[in-house]
Amino acid sequence: MIRIFTDAAYNPKTKEAGLGVVLFVNQSRFDYHEFLPQAGDNHEAEFTAVQLAMQQLGQHVSHQDEVILLHCDSKIVIQSLDKQYAKQEAYHLLLKKSLNQIAQYPNFYWKWIPEKENLAADQVARHALHKKLKR
Repeated sequence: MIRIFTDAAYNPKTKEAGLGVVLFVNQSRFDYHEFLPQAGDNHEAEFTAVQLAMQQLGQHVSHQDEVILLHCDSKIVIQSLDKQYAKQEAYHLLLKKSLNQIAQYPNFYWKWIPEKENLAADQVARHALHKKLKR
C-alpha cells in the first residue's frame, strides 16, 4: 500500500504558497515540496498539492493494481473528488487533471483527515513556503 499525505501553506498577503507531499511506500518515506510564487487562494494551492503528489506517484508504483490512499485535510478537495465536481471554476482544471491521473489506478482511494493527522505534509509545505523551495 502507498499512503500519500498532501498539504499547502498559503500566505494571503503575498499570494505565495508552499506545497507539501509525503509518500509512504512500504517502510520508506519520501518528501516532495514546491514553492508557488502565485496562487489564487489556499484551496487552489491544496488542489495543486494533489497534482504534485500525482506527478511523483508514478515513480513509486510497482504495478497499476497497487492500493493507494490519499490523505488530505482540505474538505473542499476531498468533496470535489467525491463529487467529481468543483463549484469554483478556478479549480475545474486542477480537479480534472487529478481525476484523469487517479483513473489510471483502479485501487486509488482518498480520505479527509484532520489537520492534526497531517502534520508531516504541513511541515513540508510550510518549509517550502518560508524557504521558497522549488523541487
